[in-house]
Amino acid sequence: MDTLTPEIARLIAAKERRRHKLAALPFAEKVRIVVQLQRMAAPVLRARGRTVHVWALANSEADHAAKAPPRRSSSRNP
Repeated sequence: MDTLTPEIARLIAAKERRRHKLAALPFAEKVRIVVQLQRMAAPVLRARGRTVHVWALANSEADHAAKAPPRRSSSRNP
């Protein structure tokens, strides 16, 4: 039972690739994803009697921030 089946190994590798892809996203895109997850979970939680607050994002700010290129760390000022 110590060895992984090829299918399990493939799934674990895919999960690791996905985590690296998500980690590389800009912060604003990560926030947009969290808000989308909140919107998806809200109806279920409300149906269970929970009070839910979905973060409000200004559309223009969220869209602009999500499309902005990642910042480069540099010791020089352009």
